Amino acid sequence: MRPFAFASLVIVVAVCAAPHPAGAQDRLIEAPAWVEVVNVASDDVLNVRAEPDAGSEIVGTLAPGAGPVEIALTRQIGEARWGLVATQEGSGWINLAYASPADVAMIGDSPVPDGTICAGTEPFWSLELSDGAGIYSDFEIERETYEISESESARSRPWPWMFGLRGSGLALLTPELCSDGMSDLPYAWSILMIRHDESGHALYEGCCRLPAPEMGE
Repeated sequence: MRPFAFASLVIVVAVCAAPHPAGAQDRLIEAPAWVEVVNVASDDVLNVRAEPDAGSEIVGTLAPGAGPVEIALTRQIGEARWGLVATQEGSGWINLAYASPADVAMIGDSPVPDGTICAGTEPFWSLELSDGAGIYSDFEIERETYEISESESARSRPWPWMFGLRGSGLALLTPELCSDGMSDLPYAWSILMIRHDESGHALYEGCCRLPAPEMGE
């Protein structure tokens, strides 16, 4: 009986000590997040699917190591965790078993990535946020740069995050799925921007995201 018991023990220990399946996450990925593609062979790609389902239509592909890829929304389907990403013409889902948190530079001590682009419609405007400055454009203004003079969260709350743009106003960002109302692109942040000039104040509403890496078809 002893040899049988010993063999059983070895089997149990081996099963318990087996490594996680490829891509298993040690830390749960929650949106907004920025990831890179992992656990994909160099001659293979990660499929981006129309729905969070392994049998859904493929709407794009990501190469091994691609990133940072912005995750605007996550969804748990059975044992699989999926992330909503931007494609060239809309959105798609990737299996987060093939994603790992990417090393992304933030704007100062904020939780907002350097290079985040915000935009709104009616009127059309854009705001590019980088470490130290915001670049604003609209139909009348082309790439006007404002120093980020303040960067802090709401009092006693993490959101919204405020950027003070010296000579322009305030930008208030909140992490939530946002739509520009004109496309299917997913945005990980909503923004309220208050601009001021000699005529007074104007409130703008829009969405923000980190530009997506190149994606295959």
